[in-house]
Amino acid sequence: MTIREQLEAAKTSEYLTVRQVALLTQYNEQTVYRKAWRNEIPGVVRFGRSMRFVRVQIMPWTLANREKRDLRPLE
Repeated sequence: MTIREQLEAAKTSEYLTVRQVALLTQYNEQTVYRKAWRNEIPGVVRFGRSMRFVRVQIMPWTLANREKRDLRPLE
């Protein structure tokens, strides 16, 4: 599945995968896992060993997070 297809699927799915959240936030997948385990990302649902994110809770966070990242000074 291409990146564009994954982002389109994220718009209609109730739950997002780690990869979809990573694409939306432009984070590495390991960063998403780490932030989820530290409770820095809202809407985390664990199904056994897999992790999903509730779309209606994660989307406002991704937009706010993107705005914060855009405002950081360049180094």
